[in-house]
Amino acid sequence: MKRPLPSVLGVKLSSDLRTQIAVAAQMQGVSDSAWLRQVALDRLGMESAVDAASGPRPRIPPAELEALAGVVRVIGLLHGSASLGRTDEVMAGLDSIRAVLIPLVVGLNGRAA
Repeated sequence: MKRPLPSVLGVKLSSDLRTQIAVAAQMQGVSDSAWLRQVALDRLGMESAVDAASGPRPRIPPAELEALAGVVRVIGLLHGSASLGRTDEVMAGLDSIRAVLIPLVVGLNGRAA
């Protein structure tokens, strides 16, 4: 299988420049490499779908991470309830999981990837 970006350029940087690149990339929500590729494309006046394909990394906000962690805990608890045949507890737990997961997943469609 052919890799889309098979070439690597090793560049030595001062710690100050490296830090500034990291900050700029983080502010744009991309990796350092993606940021550098985009700067190079812009500076050279080039367009390259392969090189520009590395866009912003989706980030899960802390509140959503906390909500997802809570859902995982509920799933763990539901296993015990299900094994004991406690249908009402299982259904209530599934309802609470749905109440968290569905809005989060639907919200992913509106995010830039």
